[in-house]
Amino acid sequence: MRDAAKFEALCRASHPSDGGIGTLREKTLHRVLKNWIEPRTCCREQPFSGFVVDILNEDGVTEIQTRGFFALRRKLEILLSQTPVRVIFPLPARRWVRWADPETGELSPRRLSPRRGDFFDAFYELMHVAPLLGHPQLTVELLLIDAEELRLCNGWGKGGKRGATRIELLPLALAGQCELHAPQDYAALLPPGLPDSFTCAALRAATRRSETLCRRALYTLERAGAVERVGKQGRALLYARTAPCAGTAGCGSITEETAGASQALADGEELD
Repeated sequence: MRDAAKFEALCRASHPSDGGIGTLREKTLHRVLKNWIEPRTCCREQPFSGFVVDILNEDGVTEIQTRGFFALRRKLEILLSQTPVRVIFPLPARRWVRWADPETGELSPRRLSPRRGDFFDAFYELMHVAPLLGHPQLTVELLLIDAEELRLCNGWGKGGKRGATRIELLPLALAGQCELHAPQDYAALLPPGLPDSFTCAALRAATRRSETLCRRALYTLERAGAVERVGKQGRALLYARTAPCAGTAGCGSITEETAGASQALADGEELD
C-alpha cells in the first residue's frame, strides 16, 4: 500500500493560504496525487499513443481521474490494447466545507459536512467504463481522502449556496485505499450483510445509498463479472456474487471502510 504520511506531507505543502480564493492554484488534488504516485518529473505528463498521459513509467500508464469517466472510456480502450493501465480514483471520505465570497474572495470558517463517503460511491463513475473493468491490463485504485471543499457563494436561495460552484477540492489526508482488478475485488465493495441472493432494494437497505447509485452498482458489477442475475423475487431481479467473498474483510485489498450517510432515493427502472 502507498505511503499515507508522504501523501499528507504533500497535501500540507500544496494547501493554499487563508488569504482568499485569489491564492488558489488549479487542480491541487490532481497535482498532489501525481507527485505522490510518481516523484520523477521525467515520467509525468508524457506523450503515449496520441495522448498525453499523467504518468508513464516501467509499470505502464497511470491516469488520475477525479470525475468524467465517460470521457475516459475511449482513451482507455486504446491504451489497454498496448500497455497496463492503472486508474487512480480519489473519493472524499470526510469533507470540510468553506464558502468564498464572490466579490471579496474572503473564506468562511471550515464546517464538517455530515455526509460521509466510502468506496461504494465509486459506482457513480465506474458505470461509464463498466465493459472495460474485466480487462486483464486494467487496475482501478480507489483512494478515500479527507478533503476541504471550497465553494463559491454564487448560487440561489439563502446565502447563494444552492447550486453554488465548487472551486476546488483540497486534499488533507489519506483515509483508505482499495485496489480493484479481478471480479472478486469488485464484489468486495458490496456490504458484508447481504444474503447469498439479493435485490436492488436489499442493497439499498444495506448501503443506505440512493436507488440510483445501487442500480449503477449492480449494472457495473454484472459487467465486471462480479455478480450475476439468478432469478426474480416478485418483479425485482435477484443477484448473486459470482466469486466467493465473505464481505469486504479478506477479499480484495480494501484497507479501510467508512460508513455512508443516507441519500435521497431516486426512481428508476431495472437496468438490462
